[in-house]
Amino acid sequence: MRLGKSRLVQTMALLAATAALAIGVGCSSTPKAEDRPLDADPPGPVEVGKKEAKRPAGLDDAVELVKAGKFADAIPKLRKALEEEPKSAEAAFYLGMSIEQTGGDKKEAEAMYKQALAFDPKLIEAANNLAAIYLEEPPRPDQAIPVLSKALSNEPDNVPLLTNLGYAYGLKGDIPQASKAYEAAIAKEPSPQLLFSYGTMLFENKQPEKAAPHLAKAAEGLDDVPTLVTIARMLGPGKAFTDCVKVLDKAIGKKGDVAEFYVRRGLCKHELDQEKEASLDFEQAIKIDPKFQAAHYYLGVSLMAQKNAGRGKQELKKAWELGKDTPIGKQAKDKLDGKKPDAKAPEGKPPAGGGKPAPPAPPPPPKK
Repeated sequence: MRLGKSRLVQTMALLAATAALAIGVGCSSTPKAEDRPLDADPPGPVEVGKKEAKRPAGLDDAVELVKAGKFADAIPKLRKALEEEPKSAEAAFYLGMSIEQTGGDKKEAEAMYKQALAFDPKLIEAANNLAAIYLEEPPRPDQAIPVLSKALSNEPDNVPLLTNLGYAYGLKGDIPQASKAYEAAIAKEPSPQLLFSYGTMLFENKQPEKAAPHLAKAAEGLDDVPTLVTIARMLGPGKAFTDCVKVLDKAIGKKGDVAEFYVRRGLCKHELDQEKEASLDFEQAIKIDPKFQAAHYYLGVSLMAQKNAGRGKQELKKAWELGKDTPIGKQAKDKLDGKKPDAKAPEGKPPAGGGKPAPPAPPPPPKK
């Protein structure tokens, strides 16, 4: 066990370009540096691979402190155990883990895991922890892959190792190898977190249509609103609009006061030719945030498609007035003037209303 750390087609591009998802619950795309709790109990006593290595006095006490989460108290005992028996893989492993948990020198923790593996190459937890360090920012996948591959030769069905290997290959853009590792892990443990990680890897490597079924399946087992909305954002480019609506139904059912969620769902309904239903979502977004520029713009476009030109132009004018120099404002003015819109709006702009922007896709599940 390891310690936990843990983007529609053209009609949708403008919102995706100019409005990151609004959300009222806290979430960040990258874990902040902080003390990390254990995902589960740490591994039990490790069998030392070298026969000549003696079990140091006091090691058992140190291990109990680690299991109790008293990492700072365990460190001096573990150092003393290593002084007594430098070949103790177990002491080196627990010392590396305790150093990480107390925010100590990451390089020292790395050295401890390497030392543990030198004396017990089959110590899977040390291999996975070492690989996880290599996969932290800035990631070093070329160093992580050999460590993970060697560990998997000893334990080929280990899900954390397979997950990290898939993540490492994904960082390199090697989709076949990444997919092979992820699919092997999912075959053993088809958890929503693993499906989300796999789908995110495919999406980030520009394979949204392949990512969509994995993301949709992941959403079925997830309840966290920021993650659900992030999945919906990725389902659009994958043209999985029915799934997009379903996922946003679930998110809105849990948190129905965010205007952006309704605009996102309205756009997915628009792609399904459910124009009246889409208009209702845009109108609901405006009720929540009357100054939400994107909602006015897309309501205007939807009304125009329903042959309600008079009101449609009113909404487009309102969108233009809310930000004449923004991408949405310029697009609204072009439509009012009868100009052909750009194929794609600029990306990366914050929403013109609708609350705080939501994060991009979260990172994969805990690597450690």
